[in-house]
Amino acid sequence: MKLPVKINFWLIIILIIAAILRFGGLTWCFPFAPHPDEWNMAAAITRLNWKDKLYPDFFAYGQFPLYLSFFSAKLYNLIPWIKLEEINLSEAIFFLRFWSAAAGVGTVYLVYLISRRISLTSPTSLKPLILLFPALLASFTPGLIQISHFGTTESLLSFFFLLVLLLSLKILEKQKIKYYLFLGTTLGLAVGTKISALTFVFPVFLVFLINLKNVFFSKSILKNFANLLVKNLIFLVFLVLFGLLSSPYLVLAFEKSRGTLTYETSVATGESAVFYTRQFLDTIPVLFQIENIFPYALGWPIFILGSLGIVISIYLLIFSLIKKSTKTIIHNSLFIILTSFLIYFLSQAFLFCKWTRFVAPIFAFFPIFAGVTLSYLRNLRYLSYLLVFTAIIPGIFFSQIYFRPDIRFQASEWIYKNIPSGSSVLFDTGNVVDIPITSPKSPTSLKTLNYNLNRISFDFYHLDENPALFEELINSLVSADYIFIPSRRIFANHLRFPNKYPKTAKYYQLLFSGELGFEELKTFYPFPELKISSASWRIKFQIDDERSEETFTVFDHPVIRIYKNNTKLTKDEYQNLFF
Repeated sequence: MKLPVKINFWLIIILIIAAILRFGGLTWCFPFAPHPDEWNMAAAITRLNWKDKLYPDFFAYGQFPLYLSFFSAKLYNLIPWIKLEEINLSEAIFFLRFWSAAAGVGTVYLVYLISRRISLTSPTSLKPLILLFPALLASFTPGLIQISHFGTTESLLSFFFLLVLLLSLKILEKQKIKYYLFLGTTLGLAVGTKISALTFVFPVFLVFLINLKNVFFSKSILKNFANLLVKNLIFLVFLVLFGLLSSPYLVLAFEKSRGTLTYETSVATGESAVFYTRQFLDTIPVLFQIENIFPYALGWPIFILGSLGIVISIYLLIFSLIKKSTKTIIHNSLFIILTSFLIYFLSQAFLFCKWTRFVAPIFAFFPIFAGVTLSYLRNLRYLSYLLVFTAIIPGIFFSQIYFRPDIRFQASEWIYKNIPSGSSVLFDTGNVVDIPITSPKSPTSLKTLNYNLNRISFDFYHLDENPALFEELINSLVSADYIFIPSRRIFANHLRFPNKYPKTAKYYQLLFSGELGFEELKTFYPFPELKISSASWRIKFQIDDERSEETFTVFDHPVIRIYKNNTKLTKDEYQNLFF
């Protein structure tokens, strides 16, 4: 269907906005890499070479994003005034992020295309802007903005999932060979990105079942069945072909890839207990995602509008069955989208590990379902506009993370100015990047080679397991002038279980209450404060998403706390506080 000029114009504007929000600030925290998965993938890229036949020596994910970034960097280095002999870490991270951003923009466009296919009435009878609302909401969805700034797999997977879904819907209407070719290629590349992308096959399977049902009600059953079978075999051939081409060492290094997959699966299911999954102890599937992921990654307005759209979609499908609606294609499409969403979500929700990245590929579904809700408000134009405006506000605030200096740079500049060189600092271990760090854009006066801190990196993860660590902690407290808490990663997870982790929980309780003799000196929040005041009153508004699933905040916008030792205690006094 040819789009009206007005829709084309506004769609282009939306895609430009999406590009600005995704490509803008793409070098956040450069030259450092606070995201461990991003760092590991970038490190693998720097090891790739022709001599070793592009062997990645990294199997937590597939090789497709590694090769995509590797060849992009090689082409970039062919520019005469750019050419480098080797791909460095920063270059590898940049191209990983570049393709995440590109996939993020593509995701917004796919949201628009899919939303048009499930319009509840003919698109020409809807207000033109209503057709664009889902894409606009997707542009400003915080979680989609975030994964577009991570050089990891989530943005690519989100794009591939929607593309698989769109091609499946196209096959539902017209079983053209080219759709099966593209579908196999897309799913193959998705599997080459991450093996768990095999779960994206559900819409393909559902379309196959619907088409199979139609075959048995057709006049030429054998001919149509053979035709359907051949086309699906073509899909499978291209799936396997592009899966192997994009990630060949899944097979060529099968033992290593299987070993990594087995280990990662055991961690995800909770069979292997590791220290960095403690936040998921005693959590309730589905409820955890509803409380700790979706409100923050989507923003409350999109989460609510999308959830209402899911309920409306379920109602519509049940109603269409009862009334035997003639809008078969529309309701079949809605059924496939809804079922694909639910199957993927439930397959991830009941895992022990409930990381944000596990459900990131379905963030884009919420703007689609929000569009269903808004289509019912099409006659309440101003209400629709108000809801959409409200829904994009969280994304506007969230995107500031990447357009301002990284929070670690902000904290570091303050440290250089306010904490004397030579001070002893106790801080939590397990961070990819430890502050203070110097940004290339910092004032020259802050880049002092003589500045030095006595860093005491302490392993709080194993404090309750290793008795020797307690003695080490007491000695560290005696010598420490300051305590840095670089994120909520350790204290938030251990304070929940004071009986299971008594010493660790006690340490943070004593610190936060001031009983350790350390007083809070400075706290750095990633979002700017909004202050409104008059002569008689004052309101201060601060966005707080620390209570979200930890990986949503700790990599790109942690809250950083600094405490100063104002009351020096003796070793015995510290020990007595713990007992």
